[in-house]
Amino acid sequence: KPIKLFAQNDVPAEKLRRAHSLLHFFLTDVPNSKFGTDKSEVANKMADNNAILIMPNGAHNESNELDLPAQPLYDSETPMEGSRWFMDNDWEHRDAAFEEIFHLVHDTGIGTYLPGAIPEYQELLIAEAEQAIIDGRWGIPVEPDVTEWITELRAENSLAQEYIASVIDSYYGLWGPFDERAGGMWGIYIAKTRDEIAAKDAQGLTLLEGFLPPTLNYEIKLAQELNETFSLKRVLSLPYTHKSQYMVHVTLTGTNPANISGNSFDNTLRGNSANNILDGDAGTDTVVYCRPKSEYTISNEGSTIIVSGPDGADTLENIEQIHFADGLVVLGAT
Repeated sequence: KPIKLFAQNDVPAEKLRRAHSLLHFFLTDVPNSKFGTDKSEVANKMADNNAILIMPNGAHNESNELDLPAQPLYDSETPMEGSRWFMDNDWEHRDAAFEEIFHLVHDTGIGTYLPGAIPEYQELLIAEAEQAIIDGRWGIPVEPDVTEWITELRAENSLAQEYIASVIDSYYGLWGPFDERAGGMWGIYIAKTRDEIAAKDAQGLTLLEGFLPPTLNYEIKLAQELNETFSLKRVLSLPYTHKSQYMVHVTLTGTNPANISGNSFDNTLRGNSANNILDGDAGTDTVVYCRPKSEYTISNEGSTIIVSGPDGADTLENIEQIHFADGLVVLGAT
């Protein structure tokens, strides 16, 4: 049975693809985890429960809420990686995709108001959400309406969903650049970064890592508008790298001569049709080309490698492997 995703007419296809990738990420098995080793039952339960994600045009407000049995994710709530909204950490367009898509997985797959596949996980999440309010880890009343919001969540049995979504967003770096208040989720959650979660909400960290992996290990396609170097390494002068530091597999799109600089993971990098610089940094890194090796010329210029072909002339640095359509080339191998 299908899990359905719908986008309204003005939502770019790239954003629908991003939502699909994030849903796939949440449903990918996490070996040796307590609740995520085999997520097939969660995915099947979502299908049984008729899980639907809708992506309406524009921004969410109280006057345009859709009365549909589906989880909404509005166009203005899902910035593409590499876009100006993403690079500038535009809080008018903060990334709600992780939160809203996990709500769909949580409600229809793990199980909240619908019968789910992991009731024992849900019980732990509910208990921890209540305890986190008591401890002052979550539900922090930074604004007067937060207390009213918590009361509404409790009445509709949604505390667990909102609590773990706050942990997820901070864990994957979405609130790291936020400097208006301490903590994440506008200051409602005690931790802003992964290190702060470990120090201030160890219980939430354990619950999250019982279902999700430490890296964003799906292919991330950068926005076509990107025209600079996109860093996967945490750089203090680049606040967006709070988010990109957990990425592993990254692809340039469009025609701008943009570049990618990797991190310590085993990165898989792919350029676009322009001349790109692809730097793997540490780890065992692979650059991907989607045509046979015979269509490319590989040359050495000192410690760098130049690959010329239908995709332009790319400069490869700290790259250990090139994967062509017809096979893998291990650089430096005899």
